[in-house]
Amino acid sequence: MLGRLATWFDDRSGSRKLVAALLIERIPGGARWRYVWGSCLAFVFAIQLITGVLLMTSYSAGDSTAWSSVYFIQYQMDFGWFIRGLHHFGSQTMVVLLGVHMLQVVIAGAHLPPREINWWLGLGLLGMVLGLSLTGYLLPWDQKGYWATQVATNIAGNQPVVGPQLQKIVVGGPTYGHHTLTRFYALHTAVLPPLVIVFIILHLMVFRRHGVTHGVPLGDDGEPPPSPKDSWFWPEQAFRDLLVSMLIFAVMIGLVLWGFGQKIETPSPSAGGEAQTASLYESWAHAGREGKGANLDAPADPARPYPARPEWYFLFLFQLLKYFEGPQEIIGTVVIPVAAGVLLALLPLLGYGRMRKFGHAVGLVVIVGLLVSVGVLTYQAIAKDRGDKDFQEQVVQSEEYAHRAVQLAAQGIPAEGAVYLLRCDPKTKGAELFRQNCAGCHSYGNEIKNDSATAADLAGFGTRAWIAGLLKDPDNPHYLARTKLKTMTGWARREHDKAKKTGKENELGAEFDLIAAWLGGHPRGDIPDPKDQSPFARGYRAFEARCSSCHSYKGTGGGESGAPDFTGYGDADWIRLMVMAPSHPERYGNRNTMPAFRDLEGADAAVRRAERDQLKKKLLEDVAEDNKKKKEVEESLKVVNLSDIDRELIIRWLVGDYRVVFGGAPISAPPQ
Repeated sequence: MLGRLATWFDDRSGSRKLVAALLIERIPGGARWRYVWGSCLAFVFAIQLITGVLLMTSYSAGDSTAWSSVYFIQYQMDFGWFIRGLHHFGSQTMVVLLGVHMLQVVIAGAHLPPREINWWLGLGLLGMVLGLSLTGYLLPWDQKGYWATQVATNIAGNQPVVGPQLQKIVVGGPTYGHHTLTRFYALHTAVLPPLVIVFIILHLMVFRRHGVTHGVPLGDDGEPPPSPKDSWFWPEQAFRDLLVSMLIFAVMIGLVLWGFGQKIETPSPSAGGEAQTASLYESWAHAGREGKGANLDAPADPARPYPARPEWYFLFLFQLLKYFEGPQEIIGTVVIPVAAGVLLALLPLLGYGRMRKFGHAVGLVVIVGLLVSVGVLTYQAIAKDRGDKDFQEQVVQSEEYAHRAVQLAAQGIPAEGAVYLLRCDPKTKGAELFRQNCAGCHSYGNEIKNDSATAADLAGFGTRAWIAGLLKDPDNPHYLARTKLKTMTGWARREHDKAKKTGKENELGAEFDLIAAWLGGHPRGDIPDPKDQSPFARGYRAFEARCSSCHSYKGTGGGESGAPDFTGYGDADWIRLMVMAPSHPERYGNRNTMPAFRDLEGADAAVRRAERDQLKKKLLEDVAEDNKKKKEVEESLKVVNLSDIDRELIIRWLVGDYRVVFGGAPISAPPQ
């Protein structure tokens, strides 16, 4: 019955002739392991087509959606990490196999007449595969792809006459953005793959016309005479092709399973019973969360510097450019690459007639020389980067940013795009903004050192340890000793001297510990009952006894102008008022020397200017008869522009609240 069904199908489709045309081919001299590389390339390209189509089902080509969609594939889609990993390493495998196949072809002399057209088709396929690698590199829209693409397109832009216009067409305008991504996506999925398929078909047709390069003397009919060593493509050669293809596939799978991605720091699911089976599937389906598969860098951000390098198979060009600078740059970007391409295209023409042996020898010298040169230049580029301390520091920092971006994305990605994950991240952006706006006066421990600081070191500001250090060692430059606020340090010093004279050092230390514990808790509770013996109440009473003559709390105490209120001391709200209005009566009043940091360009800028003018008016009224203090007030009311978002990033970084500053919750809301 199966035989009749096969006959019926062949009668309607001609399937047997098709199979015979594909598989039934005589191989003069017998099957060889060296013939496998063309089939291996076709096999890997088929993997690229299959995985590429699967990736397209979840990929979104947009500058605000591309990274998010790749993140979804890598970390949330079932086995997306595996599909993406195969596609990523498949592209690199094709580049390696092309080099091996080209070397094997030249060694066998298969580029010489009458196979010159097939050689040229192969060179076309080489260019298209490199084009696929280049265009696919940008699609994740991460830092690595974004900046590496800039390097590559800048090289193209250096071409004479047509270079700048060609770069503008490819980029989609004067800057890299959404149009760049969509154009690369169109090239990668709709233009280059069909061209590669057409060229592969033509390549195979021409190959089948002339057969393998066997080295067997030809008969009178131009074909090799039959030999006992002859075999057929099926099954002898097909078995060899399949075995090597499977070995290559195993290497690709090994690279994917080894993992080059960022891990998501989440607790592993509990196991047990039926849940254990589900957990086993879950762990493999989403193994990207364990770092399996290909790497995903931080979202592309033109405002954030990156140690840009092209992919490893383009590093030789990057290194070549280092030897030609200024006006000579065209030699590295145009002359040498074009000369190498022309030389490869001319190789078959050296093999006509009696020149065949000469052409074969020249071909070997050229291809080996090119591959060795590429290898040496690639090695030099890698070695130079490994010995570059600054570059390695940038790489480490970029890895930290990538890791942080992945952790933040696990909590949600804003609709505006993944780039805002790090732009609005207190942990990374807050430190940068502190350096830009605050480090001129303040230090932050060993992380941000300023030997000429004129204000307190803010590492640990407002914590119990920081306050205890201030009270016990007032002359320490880590606290207020470098500032002009000598009242506090003088008072603490006098209290210590008095305690030494009266032998009450232990009692003073105990009271200071109570105050430090109370203030370090950012107190905002009501004034406690005198009978209350809670730590909060005891801390408040110590404050009341020692500090309330100058400082206020919840509207009580105080008395000295410029002594800040201690309600919520050191928490986000307290720091916010200090940053926005350090001259406020609840902060340092007219004794302040710090400028106010406010958003002078935002939607509420007019309201805030009015608030500042009102505060200025009130402070000037208080010192109406004192011209010196009037000048101090004017000096204390200096304003520096700082956006609301940037201010909150600095504040959250200072207090260790690393929630991203965007979304529905108020930016001043405490962490849940």
